[in-house]
Order: sequence, then structure tokens, then C-alpha cells
Amino acid sequence: MRIIAAALSGVLAISMAACGGGGGAKNESQAEHSDKTANANAQCQNKVKKPNAEKVTVWAWYPAIQKVVDDYNENHDDIQVCWTNAGQGSPEYTKFNNAIKAKSGGPDIIQLEYEAMPQFVAGAQKHLVDLSKYGMNDHKQEYTEGAWKSVSMGGGNSVYGVPVDLGPFVMYVRQDIFDKYHVKVPTTWKEFEQAGKDLKAAGFDGFLSDWAPNGTAVNPALFAQAGEKVYEYSSKTPDKVGIKLDTPGVQKVLEYWQNLVKEGLVDTTDANTTDWNNNMISGKYAAYVQASWLTGYIKGLDNSSSGNFRIYKAPVWDDSTPQVNQGGSAWAVTDQAKDTKAAASVAHDLFDSDTAQHIGVTDGALFPSWKKQLASDAFKNMQEPFLGNQKPNEVTIPVANAWKGDEFLPFQTYAYDEQTKSFSAIVKKGNDCKETLKTLETKLNNYAKQQGFTTE
Repeated sequence: MRIIAAALSGVLAISMAACGGGGGAKNESQAEHSDKTANANAQCQNKVKKPNAEKVTVWAWYPAIQKVVDDYNENHDDIQVCWTNAGQGSPEYTKFNNAIKAKSGGPDIIQLEYEAMPQFVAGAQKHLVDLSKYGMNDHKQEYTEGAWKSVSMGGGNSVYGVPVDLGPFVMYVRQDIFDKYHVKVPTTWKEFEQAGKDLKAAGFDGFLSDWAPNGTAVNPALFAQAGEKVYEYSSKTPDKVGIKLDTPGVQKVLEYWQNLVKEGLVDTTDANTTDWNNNMISGKYAAYVQASWLTGYIKGLDNSSSGNFRIYKAPVWDDSTPQVNQGGSAWAVTDQAKDTKAAASVAHDLFDSDTAQHIGVTDGALFPSWKKQLASDAFKNMQEPFLGNQKPNEVTIPVANAWKGDEFLPFQTYAYDEQTKSFSAIVKKGNDCKETLKTLETKLNNYAKQQGFTTE
């Protein structure tokens, strides 16, 4: 999924009606609907192939999704998918929140990033259907452990989505720059810093990398590498959250980047801005640590840098550093689904065929959550011309298989906005790390309590 790290920060704060925690969050009653004709006049972006069949409405922005929808509709007589692109990320979530308030206008199935899902599950009334009631747990072994934990929100019996894609955390390297200055590609964070010094000493006038102030999701991934789970939320205890930012691991990571900035080795330009785009393609940054979906974004900027980038494993602190992930999304069935059982079936089956998965991986450039794809020689041996015909999945597949999953808050947008301010003060301005983290943790815990959640 080509969602950039800061994408979710634009999502509107969740309304109390949509997310309010507290005792009401334990009410999991949810009506099952079975109206097979309610979507008969639904407007679709795709052309429905069998107009007399039952329609299931889907909101999604996946690349090449129309080809996947057409494949499904061609091979099903009883159900047809009616697809709409309701916006990518935050615009879609805003529309869904509006539909929740209006109690109508939402889709049967919605594409949601893993980090956005908890906001629609916490609350007096859950707005995503627990798919365990429709046999989704029978499909657990089809997906990676990390993807499954993301949609089950803690690994319990409830399942609120069908995983589709992931974002294995890797390092992008301008191979031409490292080769020109005869600098070793780093494998550890200590070597990463040394590479910056070596490049500078050899005459490289750019930066080793960039620490983007608006890089919301990348920071929890960096913290996870240091063994820190900063945000905790489980569907098993929907009125409770955990926020752990004032910890040695988080402090170590932020002080590390703070020091790189002080040394002049790392830039602090916001990601996905015009300046950042120019810096990335012009070779001002020699390396960048990010999810593997960044390939599609960079090559969409300017092909002049084609062949210069390579993917390597992300630097580690030591041999115990876990493999981590940044990003990914799933299909979720909403509580406004007109035929809940049919929607649950489509949510699983839409990407279940070999043809659909092939479209997603090739035309859509999705990194799959499906074990079958990850185990295939075809996927492992795919070459990427933009990466100098490298086989990047030889690097990314082990990361995806080893990732254990993450947790996100029901008010992740607010947390991201606040962490951006605090982390920027530490890394860019040099503020005291421990004191800033302590203040941030207190602020987020207080906000959680105001929203009706208990905190650990």
C-alpha cells in the first residue's frame, strides 16, 4: 500500500459518538442485516457485469482495485461488487465518520489502514463487524502473524478485518553514492552513523538521511526495533489503552537521531513535500529507512534516479533487534452492511484467487499479507527495474514473515499529532528528551481518560 507515513495524521479527530470509551465499549451487540436488494440502485465506479445479481458496496483506493473487482464479478453470478474510491486514507475516514453520525451512507466493506481500525471498534457501538461470527478464524493460517494480530487487535478471537497488504521496514540506499565514495553499506545503527561520517569525510555534500518531522508511523516502527511497544490496545479490553513513551528504548532512539542532526549528518525536511521529493531523487539523501512500499512512491516522482536505489535490511541495534513493519491495510465489514453475511464473504474472497493476488502484487505493487504469495518462487524472484533489477523480495519476505504485529490507539490521530510536536522538539530543536517524553505521555494519558478510557 503506497500510503506515506504521515497520511493518517490528516484524519479528523474521532467524534465521541464514534469512539467514546468507558463502560459502553463493552457493548458488542450488533444487528445482522440480510437485505439482498437494498443496494440494487447503488452507484458504482465499475461497470457491474451481472446487473441482476445482489450488489455489495466497497470503498477502496488500492492500486489496480478495479481489475480485482472486475475479476471477482466475472467469476461470480450471485454477488457483484460495486466499487467506489471514496478518497485515499483520511478523506475516506472522514466520509465514514460522517456516515456513522448520519447512521446511513456508509459502504458494506471499507478499506482501512491497520492503524485506523481501532477508532471504529472502540465505543458504545462498534462500527466494524466481528468477522469471527462468519468463520474468519478458519482462515487465520492464510496470513502472516503480524497481519492477523493487526486485524484481531491483540490476537483474540474477534477479527475486524481481512488483511491485504503490509509494509516491511527496510533501508533504501543510493548505491551509486555509496559506490562512488567507497563507503560500506551499514547493517547496524552504529555503522549507519559511521557511514554518514565517512561519506562526509570523502566529500559527499548531501546528507546521510532525513528524519522527517511529519513521519508519524515511522517512529513507532523505530521504537519497535528497540523493543518498545509504545501504544497498546486490544479488542479484548476495549475500554483500556496503554501509552508507554517515557521509556529507555524510546529515549535511546530519539537521542540517536537528535545526535545525527546535531552532527549535520541528517536533514529534517518534512516527507513528501516538494523539497523532500527533490532531495530524494537528486541524491541529496544517501539512505532512507522506510517501508518497502516507498519504491512505488519514489519511482513515481522522476525516473531519472531509476537504477540508483537498492533495498537492504534496516539497520539493527544488535542481534536481538526484531523485524518490524510500517503500514498496511485490510478489508473491514461495516455495521451499515445491507447483507452482513454476503459482505463478510466478499471481504475474504475478493483477493482470494490467484488471479486477484497476482493483480494486486504486479499491477497494484502491494506487498501481500498472504503466506501463499510470500512462499512462491514467482514473488520471491520478481525483479524491480527501478532498483537496478534487484530482487527486493529476497530482503522483504523474511521481514514480513518475522513481524509479530503492532497495536494502535482508538485515537491514533490525536496521538500522532502530539507526538509530532514533541519528537520534533527533541530531534530538531534539541529539547531534553526524557522531560519531553514524560510530558507527552502524561498528556496522552490525560486525553485517554477524558475520552472515557482507563490507562495502564
